[in-house]
Amino acid sequence: MTGVWWQQVMGAESVATRDGMPSVRVPAERWLELANAAANAGYARFLDLTVVDEPSDPARFQVLLTLYSFAARGWLRLRTRTPGPLASVTSLFAAANWYEREAFDLFGVHFDGHPDLTRILLPDDYPSHPLRADHPLGDEPIDFTVTREVDSQW
Repeated sequence: MTGVWWQQVMGAESVATRDGMPSVRVPAERWLELANAAANAGYARFLDLTVVDEPSDPARFQVLLTLYSFAARGWLRLRTRTPGPLASVTSLFAAANWYEREAFDLFGVHFDGHPDLTRILLPDDYPSHPLRADHPLGDEPIDFTVTREVDSQW
């Protein structure tokens, strides 16, 4: 991460990560401001947006945005935690559109200002968000012909 451009965003802090990728964390209300500052600092190549769900945390959703700078030849990860809606970064990175829709569909994270925040993988009437950590796991009995005789003995 060249320079300290991210320090202009109130509440932003550099975070050490296990993979060594430069990472900046910011409060949810400063999310779009940090993404804009990163784009202005040369991190204009959008690569990924994903969510980690930790239901025991009051701000249960950790949103991670991965960017690349051709000039600095480096990666950057932006991160925030939110219990509810988060500003959309589609105005800065058009490719984030599909990723935000996927995060909405599978985790239930709402992105304010998104141009078309609708389900992308599941039916519109699907009742929940299956990648949430508290989503009930369904089970399906496995029927192997090898185990039929063994199971019938029980």
